[in-house]
Amino acid sequence: MPNEDPPLADWRLEELRRLGDVERRLSLELADTREAIVQMIGQVLPQHAKPTQIEQVVQASGYSRWMIERLRDGKMW
Repeated sequence: MPNEDPPLADWRLEELRRLGDVERRLSLELADTREAIVQMIGQVLPQHAKPTQIEQVVQASGYSRWMIERLRDGKMW
């Protein structure tokens, strides 16, 4: 019995291709952004930064202190 499913050659396939391309591009941008954040935090907060400096970065970035600490010690991303 032949396959009676309609062909998927409609606008949805092209939209799936487009969305896949967008997702791949955004994933690369996100990776670049994360790398820039890690570098910036490393520049702003030396290993023995004062708690007040850390709190300033927390406030400026919107990240939690836990996240900032993980970014500083290289255990995030």
